[in-house]
Amino acid sequence: MQDDGSYMWTDDWPVFFTQWGPGEPSNIKDEGCVSMHASRAFHGTWNDTKCDQAKPYVCKISPGLKPPPTPAPGDGKCLPYWIPYGRYCYFVYNQQQGVSWPDSLHYCQADKADLLSLHSRAEVEFIRNLNHTKYHNIWIGLTRDRNFGWGWTDKTSLGFLNWAAGEPNAAFHPGEAAEENCVEMFQDGNWNDNNCLQKRGFACRHRQYAGVIVGAVIGAILFCSLIAGVLFYVFSPAFTNPNFGGESDT
Repeated sequence: MQDDGSYMWTDDWPVFFTQWGPGEPSNIKDEGCVSMHASRAFHGTWNDTKCDQAKPYVCKISPGLKPPPTPAPGDGKCLPYWIPYGRYCYFVYNQQQGVSWPDSLHYCQADKADLLSLHSRAEVEFIRNLNHTKYHNIWIGLTRDRNFGWGWTDKTSLGFLNWAAGEPNAAFHPGEAAEENCVEMFQDGNWNDNNCLQKRGFACRHRQYAGVIVGAVIGAILFCSLIAGVLFYVFSPAFTNPNFGGESDT
């Protein structure tokens, strides 16, 4: 375990997979290492435990394999409370009260950002470490496009996919007229298409600002956010899919 409470492999690979047992990790004081259960009931699942306990062990050699590179840090600035990663800044809303996908998009755009687009497994893991909530999955910026495929709201390329097993399934919900046109990320990092009006957390991303203009940008964003927030809740606009030019059931 690292100082921030997250876990890492000793060979520096990102944590792309976890198999915690029920109620684990328990985060009890001094339990900073991980063991694997051998009991029949929890066979193969993981448990955080004290590092000085004597246990059997397993070693692995991976000749020629190197961890994926961490993106080079940018030289720009982020908005207050946003976290830098590479040349972008990230914010995850993970409070108990969830919001719909269109409201999530509105909140991101009010900060001159966009709903999150994801382009690598390492970026997925970075976002998972920011999403500390146990209340919700989080909305990301993937939604149906005009060709009934999928596209990011920030118009970046769709070169990376991380769908959960059996997804996307474009299901209809009983008693609802809404098709699953928006995408959420599960806590394990996998994606699922869902009804855009479901209440979830969300994640935003913006490119870093040059240091000399970040103050002006922040001031403009705060002013625009105030005006946009008032107009949004006064007029309650209907959901318009930014990637889809046709009619929307949601």
